[in-house]
Amino acid sequence: MSMQNSGSKSSMPTRRSLLLLPLALLVGRVFAEPVTPAPAALPVGTCPLNSGGPSLLGTKWRLFSVYGNKVPIELDITMEVGDNALKGFAGCNDYTAIFQRVGHTGFKMTKIERGEKGCPVLSTGAGLPTINVGSWEGSYLRTLGRAGSVQQEGSMLHFFNMNGEQSVVFT
Repeated sequence: MSMQNSGSKSSMPTRRSLLLLPLALLVGRVFAEPVTPAPAALPVGTCPLNSGGPSLLGTKWRLFSVYGNKVPIELDITMEVGDNALKGFAGCNDYTAIFQRVGHTGFKMTKIERGEKGCPVLSTGAGLPTINVGSWEGSYLRTLGRAGSVQQEGSMLHFFNMNGEQSVVFT
């Protein structure tokens, strides 16, 4: 009888191990870090900013609006599309906005650098409202930093924020 009991006791750790094995595998899957594959390399000459449409590499644009607010004609805010950065003039300082591709059609800005020159307030004429160039520059660069996708429609280039709202528009 003591032999039978010792035999069943020795098989208990094995049974417990077998019963706990699925739980251990589940916990391992839950706590494992997800593996995110790197985006596939784009063919040479393809623009990572607009991988779903025509290449924008080397194209130059002038800012038309920020969240529907039309840019005053007196301001010349520009952008040129490069391999991994947007470069241009933000109203009173040059800037470089570095981006990286996200998925197949998206991107995210990873860093925006700009000069530190002070910005003027422009007069549009006697008795007319003034234009705070620094306010436009700051607003544009902050909004550009939140962009996540872009779409070209004819001669217009539309940027959209991460929520899918149209943010900046260029001509």
